[in-house]
Amino acid sequence: MKLVRAVWLMISVLLLLYGVPILRQIFADTKPAVQLNADRAAPRQVDEGVQQAIARDYAAAWQTLEAAVNANQPAALNEYFVGLALDKLTGRIRDQQSLGLRTRIIDRGHKVDALFYSVDGSAMELRDTASIETQILEGNTVIHSDNAQVQYYVVMTGAEDHWKVRVLESIPTKAD
Repeated sequence: MKLVRAVWLMISVLLLLYGVPILRQIFADTKPAVQLNADRAAPRQVDEGVQQAIARDYAAAWQTLEAAVNANQPAALNEYFVGLALDKLTGRIRDQQSLGLRTRIIDRGHKVDALFYSVDGSAMELRDTASIETQILEGNTVIHSDNAQVQYYVVMTGAEDHWKVRVLESIPTKAD
């Protein structure tokens, strides 16, 4: 009987410490809103199915990025990032790990314009205007917070059964 109580107590403590955030993450629709405008893409038009796939996978990439930088887990990026984007983001996470920091991104949505869609349908160039709040945390204490609209240059390429972000570069503004 004491063993059953001890196991139940341990399970309760683990659920209290780890279960609530995990359950909240599982059941919450945390994908950011992505509004894709593909009217000006060239040299070919983007059909509706590809538009939906790009918007879905770009939102999933940002959701993955948010989780990876918050938990300092660069391996999580592999699902939606490749190439230069994966290398830079992995380096960013390793840098913040070495400093004992983590980043919380509060994503308020993306307005994305398709600029180029390759003739063979394997790559798309995008310009994203993202509304995000970035918080830098040391432990659970926010040591810096920034709320901004940031423009990104993005290249996505087809891979396996979905699109992946190959390039994700912020575009400097005149004030930068």
